[in-house]
Amino acid sequence: MKAAIAAFFYLYNYVFLPKKLSTKVLAFKFDNFNIRGKSDFSRLGTLYIVALSTIATIIIVGQLLIQNFLKDQFYDSRVINVAGRQRMLSQRISKISLQLEKPDSKKTREQLVEEFEETVYLWKTSQEGLLYGNDTLNLPGKNSKVIRSMFQENANYYNRMIGSCQNLLKILKDDPNAGLSEISPHIDIILENEGSFLTTMDAIVFRYDLEASQKVKKLRITEYILLVISLCVILYEIFYIFKPTAQSVNRTLNKLIISEKNAQKMTKEIGVLYSSLEKSYEKLSSVNQPLENPKLLAKTDRGGNLKFISDFYFDITQLKKKEIGKTFIDLFAGIENSEDVMDELIDTVSEGSSWRKEIKFKGGDQHDIWMDITVTPVFNNQHEITEMMVVGSDLTRRKHAEIQMHQKDRVEIDKKIKDQKFRSVLILEGQEEERKRIAMDIHDGIGQLLTSLKFQIESIDMGNYMESRNKLEDAKNLLKDVIKEVRRVTFNLKPTVLSDYGISAGLAVYVKEINKLTNKEITFTNKTDFSERLPSKIENNIYRIIQEAINNSLKYSHSDTITVELEHSDENLMICIKDTGIGFDEKLLEKPNFMAESGNGFFNMFERTEYINGKLEVSSLPGKGTTVTLVVPLNEYA
Repeated sequence: MKAAIAAFFYLYNYVFLPKKLSTKVLAFKFDNFNIRGKSDFSRLGTLYIVALSTIATIIIVGQLLIQNFLKDQFYDSRVINVAGRQRMLSQRISKISLQLEKPDSKKTREQLVEEFEETVYLWKTSQEGLLYGNDTLNLPGKNSKVIRSMFQENANYYNRMIGSCQNLLKILKDDPNAGLSEISPHIDIILENEGSFLTTMDAIVFRYDLEASQKVKKLRITEYILLVISLCVILYEIFYIFKPTAQSVNRTLNKLIISEKNAQKMTKEIGVLYSSLEKSYEKLSSVNQPLENPKLLAKTDRGGNLKFISDFYFDITQLKKKEIGKTFIDLFAGIENSEDVMDELIDTVSEGSSWRKEIKFKGGDQHDIWMDITVTPVFNNQHEITEMMVVGSDLTRRKHAEIQMHQKDRVEIDKKIKDQKFRSVLILEGQEEERKRIAMDIHDGIGQLLTSLKFQIESIDMGNYMESRNKLEDAKNLLKDVIKEVRRVTFNLKPTVLSDYGISAGLAVYVKEINKLTNKEITFTNKTDFSERLPSKIENNIYRIIQEAINNSLKYSHSDTITVELEHSDENLMICIKDTGIGFDEKLLEKPNFMAESGNGFFNMFERTEYINGKLEVSSLPGKGTTVTLVVPLNEYA
């Protein structure tokens, strides 16, 4: 119970209070859940889990608190009932005591003594249960400090009364006809203390009732607090989880619609390639190489042991007799699944049927041989298998012709695929030109207009209106920030330094700008002072490849340092991007679906590298960081 209450106040004080919902606190908590660095859907999924866990915790803690209050209230009603009954029992004890002095004619003293004893026992048991607890009477014995002090005052009267009651019972049990002189002193003590006991017991009952009312009021306040917390959590989820989720889903759907249109376009283009492939298969099926006539290769006994091998077999395989084993399967060295082939042969021949299969095996000089093999059983007069005839046709020339045709058509298909890639590159170049145009429009248009507006504001004569001057000063600073942001966007679209001074200067400025925008340490080193200019398309693609590699390191590597090194020789330009982050298994790059699953980043890098006839290597190990190396031939652009 204590742990549940502690959890409740933790949630109330550190999560749900508005003053705690600052950006830094949220960022800290999200970092603890490893939310940063994940994809949008993964991050939202984690937020869902956190939100649902919070609501579940509130419900559980609320139920525990409420159940605890209800349990206390259940005992409270019982305690108040028993405490009120104590007053009645004390009055009843006094009444019976008076009757013991002058017994009623209808009731003998023995009956009064029995009734008196039962009443005293119940009165004593109830009093002790109120003080110390009693499972039979459902009394917890948990009293507040005030009630305990009141019971201490009440104990003076109670102890005198209970002592006199016990003494009176002892006298009457020893002598039911005891005289008034013996019992009257004890009865007088009971009567003297009975009024004070009633007064203090009334105060105790009222105190029990007051504390029960306070618990009900506290329960009501607790329920209101839990309601407010639940509403805060729900509002938080609406604005920070459900609303972003809906927006993210809408964006994803829009991207899917665009992707579907592109996929339909690519499907048409792939359909053309498949048509070419079908024509190639038609050509392949028309290969006209004459089949060799079947000739005897060998004879075996009924167990598959070789009895005879023909010269035709030795001519084809270029093997010598000593190089061949003793069983049928030894004729065909290097055959795949030899055990399965033998099992199939035995099953077929044992049923009296001929077995036929096209197999590939190795000849004497380890060259590939294809043959169409038929094994036919020979029977005697009792219809028993005496031997098996192994005949075959040489398919090697036909198979080689099919392979050559397939390779020829494969070259044609590869050429068409390269043409398709070239068209994709043209699209990328168009995008680069569009980015350049947008960058120029923003820089020469919006940037100049904002600068002119800044000069106009600075030239205004504000007189003695200090407050107006301060507001204009703030507006001037805001405009400076807008101009700076416009220049930053322009730089991301198309850095002018790349067009003016080349790839080395472009990368240096890009790394400098990225350092301003992130808390990472990114360094650029031109080891060989490379300053040559390359064709604009080549420099653009190199810049985009390096930009994508750095962005990948910033997003996924969790590395604090990234180094970019450029060096060149007479033949090649080499650029290396290294980080010391978490890395990944580089074998994933060999998976067929990796490019599709990881997005367009790696795909675009490799496509751009192929377009400039370069070479891109990605080296990485889990926990060891990642190194991306781009090598571009320079002799092609001299």
